[in-house]
Amino acid sequence: MIRFLKAGSVPWLLAHEVRLAWRAMDGKSSEKKEGLSGSKAVLILLVGVGLLGLVGGGVGLAFLVWQFPVSPSPMAALIVTGAMGAVLTLMLTHAINASVQALYQRGDLDLLLSSPLKPRVVLTVRLVAIAAATGLLYYLLVTPFVLAAWALGQPHWLTLYGLIAGLTLIATTIGLGLTMALFRLIGPRRTRVVSQITAGIVGASAFLASQVYNFTRPRDDEEESVSALAELFQGWAASDAFQDGGWGTWALRALVGEALPLILFVAASLVVFAVTISALARRFAENAAAAVGDKAGPKPRRVTDRAFAAGLTRVMVQKELRLLARDPQLLSQVLLRLLYLLPLGFILFRNAQSGVGVAFGAGAVVIMAGQLAGSFSWITISAEDSPELLRSAPVQQGRVDRAKLYAALIPAMCLTAIALAGLAVIAPLATGVVLIGCLAASASAGLINIWRQKPAQRRDFQKGSKGSILVGIAEFVVGALWATATGMAVGGMIWAALPAALAVGFTLMLRRSPEKIADAAALS
Repeated sequence: MIRFLKAGSVPWLLAHEVRLAWRAMDGKSSEKKEGLSGSKAVLILLVGVGLLGLVGGGVGLAFLVWQFPVSPSPMAALIVTGAMGAVLTLMLTHAINASVQALYQRGDLDLLLSSPLKPRVVLTVRLVAIAAATGLLYYLLVTPFVLAAWALGQPHWLTLYGLIAGLTLIATTIGLGLTMALFRLIGPRRTRVVSQITAGIVGASAFLASQVYNFTRPRDDEEESVSALAELFQGWAASDAFQDGGWGTWALRALVGEALPLILFVAASLVVFAVTISALARRFAENAAAAVGDKAGPKPRRVTDRAFAAGLTRVMVQKELRLLARDPQLLSQVLLRLLYLLPLGFILFRNAQSGVGVAFGAGAVVIMAGQLAGSFSWITISAEDSPELLRSAPVQQGRVDRAKLYAALIPAMCLTAIALAGLAVIAPLATGVVLIGCLAASASAGLINIWRQKPAQRRDFQKGSKGSILVGIAEFVVGALWATATGMAVGGMIWAALPAALAVGFTLMLRRSPEKIADAAALS
């Protein structure tokens, strides 16, 4: 089909991008032809269960709104407007990351921009691709609900597609604008790190905002029946903005099928999108050229000679810790995951007198420790820059893996110590039990990464990929079992030994002999 399009036009280049994406998907699916393995079968089963849950939830929600239609009201307008703001925040996270990848990860920008193609065409295609990828998940989530609602005689819910399209265009525009601004202010190298941190904070802010009610609701022993947040919402809903004809009602009016608000919203999004392309096309080309030139790396620094460490373990630990410290972008991605645990800390301090609250908090700290240990273990073990060099070295692979595991556990436990210190203020006696649970979960995550290691590149971590999905699921399940055991132990339940035994059993089930580990690494 691409041969029927005008060479150098936006549709021509967009069709080429679609073809490249299809080839990448086809290449990944045809890498191995050995048939359906147990891991693939379990993965297919999990995907099938997830799709069934998505369809069932969408159909159930459609029946719910069919029985109880959304009636226009100031509070409904406030809720819809707030929901659109939250979705825009989540989309902005992906848009910022995708904008950075458009400048750094793709290696064809210098070729495209040195061709007769206009920079405006290249930027248009890249932004359309970013917008499509940003909105794809949300289209998939709402499709079962929209189709079921349409079948039940409520076609006005089709406007969700238009609202999502407008939001994706706005998020893409803001994401590119922020990336360009950072690029100009702090340069190409720091932009990669700062943009990752910015995207993580923006994404976490939506989650933190969803927990505001838990921070402000009255305690069980307080006489107040209405939280401060509810009073604030009631005050906003009573303002002129959310009354009939106010600007705050436009989102709800578009959602219930009014044509004018929807058309104006989508049209405004398209105008902003087009203006951004026209204004930033030349700047995009300049930044892309600067990013390509920046890949040579930083200038070498003159440092004093240091004494070489003695012993394999000490050398490997120092080497891995130094590599981690040299990659602030990777560290920022790991550390930003801790932002999602901040609401739990607030709730834990708020309910410090409740034994159930302390037990849940203890389990959450254990899960955090396991996730941190798993991330750092994958970086140090599977994402080795020179695996062939280590395999050919005259040392036992087991000693190398253990040293890498020690290096991964050091930063993981240092970060976990911060949470343990906060827990010690609330429940000093429970801290020792939680420490044991953290060590057990971290050790299990590290051993799983050793036994199921698969050589990869560190940039795969930035794409959210850490090897086998099944291993990631098993790692989370084992961590959840250790968290359950720790929470039950803190609560004084003797049955805490049962999930602990299951965690040990699941961990040992994933064990592979050194020979199988070496064979798997060689095949990879």
